[in-house]
Amino acid sequence: MAEIHVCHAGTCRARGAEAVLAEIEELVSEVGGRCNVRQSGCLGYCNEAPNAIILERGARRLDPNNVFTRIRTLDASAKVVERATGKRPPLEGAGTSERLASLRAARARQHAISVSKWNTALHGLAEQAAVKPALRSELSTLLRKAGFPEGVRADRAGQAMPSAIANYSQWSLESVTPVTRHSALFAFSSSDLKRGTPHPRGRGRMAEPVTWHTTLLAEVGPNAEGPLPWVERDYTPVSSAKEWEQGRCEMLIKVYADGAATSWLHSASPQRVWLSRPERTLRVPGLVSEGRAFRPSSVLLLLAGTGAVALPQILAHRAPTAQLGISSPRRDQLHVPVDVVLSCREDDALLLPQLAGWCRESEEGGAGNERVAVNAVVRGVRS
Repeated sequence: MAEIHVCHAGTCRARGAEAVLAEIEELVSEVGGRCNVRQSGCLGYCNEAPNAIILERGARRLDPNNVFTRIRTLDASAKVVERATGKRPPLEGAGTSERLASLRAARARQHAISVSKWNTALHGLAEQAAVKPALRSELSTLLRKAGFPEGVRADRAGQAMPSAIANYSQWSLESVTPVTRHSALFAFSSSDLKRGTPHPRGRGRMAEPVTWHTTLLAEVGPNAEGPLPWVERDYTPVSSAKEWEQGRCEMLIKVYADGAATSWLHSASPQRVWLSRPERTLRVPGLVSEGRAFRPSSVLLLLAGTGAVALPQILAHRAPTAQLGISSPRRDQLHVPVDVVLSCREDDALLLPQLAGWCRESEEGGAGNERVAVNAVVRGVRS
């Protein structure tokens, strides 16, 4: 019996992995195929999300033909099912396409709601509600959470930002420090207690050891991502959870010439920005996004470019009391060797002093200083 594994790591989840999983399950049921469908961790095709693989019983290697990327349409999901079961799902049946399209939209919307991405959640919802009255209540609720209880103006070009947005708080931009030719360190501060914490605790609740990120709202005006005057982008701070709780946050951001959010940050130089409450990225020490936690005996991290920003949060869990201000059992701390392979451009190498410092600390030994080794793969840049 074949198994279909649908990636549910961060990038794939953000691009509709939950909807893809539900869609594939429905299509397998349609053909009556004997096939297990389940979610998986990262499959390594983040740039082509969402993606899935088929594992055949008894196979010792993954057949390249069983790797499916960019599963963004019903037909793409059907091809996965056909490959796994040998049966082509009927997409032309009465209402099948519409029902599955509605299911995909609903699942994508529910994921966006779960991480407070109101613009993404509202994408296309007004049009759907016009023909499906049952969706009008959900539309009204989402508009209210986004700060637009009276709805969004028809001429979106003149739409102002709201005064309050559910699960977001305003942060002041204190400074922008160039780090390389392409990247800069953005420092923010906030006194708004609604900013939350990466590690909720208290009243008998222990802090969960996790890495985390926040969503920034870039006020770009009318856009194709939804009806609201912003686009939503996730960033992993290089500052600690303890600093976030103290009202400070630093983010290392690469400015892309054609990037909507980073172009806005670079050109508009806003005095204040909206940041969401922290969202969990990975569970520690297993470094998995979902599923059962496990405790590795060593860790190998393959990072590229600004992916280096994940390191400070991960390594902070070697000494969570001192570095994060939380108490976690030693079994949930990262007291294992960590090897890092970092790929970067020679004109955009990030966190080099920090990387050198972590390596030195591990060489000096002592409690909590298990090996940290970094191999940098530096790519040349043509002039």
